Amino acid sequence: CILCREETSIMRVVSAGTYSNQTLQRGIEWLKFKGIRPLAEILGALLIPRIVNIAPLEYLIQHAVLVPLPLHRWRQRTRGFNQSEDIANAIGRICDIQVSHILKRTTATSSQSNLPHTLRAQNMEDAFSLALSQEEYVHLIQKKPIIIIVDDVATTGSTLSSAASALPNIPGVQIWGAVVARG
Repeated sequence: CILCREETSIMRVVSAGTYSNQTLQRGIEWLKFKGIRPLAEILGALLIPRIVNIAPLEYLIQHAVLVPLPLHRWRQRTRGFNQSEDIANAIGRICDIQVSHILKRTTATSSQSNLPHTLRAQNMEDAFSLALSQEEYVHLIQKKPIIIIVDDVATTGSTLSSAASALPNIPGVQIWGAVVARG
């Protein structure tokens, strides 16, 4: 929302639709909780028309990097995969956009879906950090100054905002969010 834009380094969030869309909701739930991983290809494909609203595809291929939202290692081990990574990889394959794991999850947080909206930002405080050295990050963004953080769902935007805040603030770098569904 307009009020939150001042508090986040994310330029905007694009989505394929709303979580109230039962098809999107079911697809996300089956991917995430039932492990039907081929759905990531379909969900990623649904997101592509929105990603090209950031910039033309030819420009994104040259100047953007997709960053899957990382899971904490115990959640990744429990689930066996990261749905955001699967979606980002699908988009990357289809569109030929680089996928880079420049973020890492440093804190095991409570599931956002189980928390009231008022506690979600607090839950995500300092949950992420840069997975690269500062030098490696600067080298990457010199070539790819558009960072698109990919996740399955955004409701309050707290998770995306927390992830973006872990990235060094460098002039000229655009940080976007791309989610399959917004809540």
